[in-house]
Amino acid sequence: METRSKLYFAPSAGRNSEDIQHYLIFHIPGNPGLVTYYDPFLSTLHALLSSSSTLPSANFHIYGHSLAGFETTEQHHELAGLENQIKFVDDLLYEQVDEVRHQAGPTPKVILMGHSVGAYILLEIIRRHRTRIECGAKDFDLIGGILLFPTITHIAQSPSGMVASALLTIPRSAHIASAIVKSLTYLFPASVLYYLIRTFAGFPEHAARTTTAFIKSPIGVKESVFLGKDEMDMITNDKWGEEVWGAATEPGTNSKDTIHSNLVFFWGQNDKWVAQKTRNELIDARGFRKSKASLLAASSISDVSSPADGWKPSMFIDDQKIPHNFCIKHSEIVAEQVHTWVEEIILNHNES
Repeated sequence: METRSKLYFAPSAGRNSEDIQHYLIFHIPGNPGLVTYYDPFLSTLHALLSSSSTLPSANFHIYGHSLAGFETTEQHHELAGLENQIKFVDDLLYEQVDEVRHQAGPTPKVILMGHSVGAYILLEIIRRHRTRIECGAKDFDLIGGILLFPTITHIAQSPSGMVASALLTIPRSAHIASAIVKSLTYLFPASVLYYLIRTFAGFPEHAARTTTAFIKSPIGVKESVFLGKDEMDMITNDKWGEEVWGAATEPGTNSKDTIHSNLVFFWGQNDKWVAQKTRNELIDARGFRKSKASLLAASSISDVSSPADGWKPSMFIDDQKIPHNFCIKHSEIVAEQVHTWVEEIILNHNES
């Protein structure tokens, strides 16, 4: 059973004129990094943005790609750790910016989205983008980022992280895990495995198909465990400075580029991959909130910002018990919220 390694949703027809601004929304998956887990999420987001009355002169290109090593049709011999995944995604981003420029003419403005470890990769891409600009390079306008259930600090201190850390100390854990999974599923044809996942895990069609492809892929399980070990080792302290977190940039770099952070964080209320203590400490240090109640009730960026703290990222805690793996059964509700944040990022950027 095969799945696509990339998803692309083109702008709706009928919105082509000189006044149209093109936006690339570039999505970075979590681990396991198969982008087809996010098909309903990205397609719903595309439909909502395409019908937006708030931004009638905007064309949206939505793109996502599987992380390295999670391809289901090709044999890759080298496992990719977190640093290699960052470089892989960074290269893909520039390729897609060039592709949209080739299709549409002008360089698109870019909004990044990242889920779980994809949020960590997102912040690293912002840091590298800012470094290039500060070194004098002309680059695309990166106007915002949306971080969904982010695992960006001390993942090993989370409930699931503590279990994973203990298991990943076993030598050659990636190879052992892959061998166990392959031995358990070797006798099952993909169609039978798909049926079992749908029946006993209760996964919808897209998730069952993607999980089947992941288990049957050449090195997917091995890559997932290998990357997971890197996550436990590398995702520790907050490592980013104000060039990422949103302090105003010096004039004369890129027009309006990250003048305001326009970073939006969406945290799970009881996310087993995020320690609540470290999450709350990060919100207190880097985000702005008046109180926990006002944060939970907020539905827009402006609800949790003030003129004095307007450069700080907006941070929201879910109050609907959406799980960390929202892309399995909660794609539509998250897409509706992300749709609002994308619109507000663009409006804030245009007004700055």
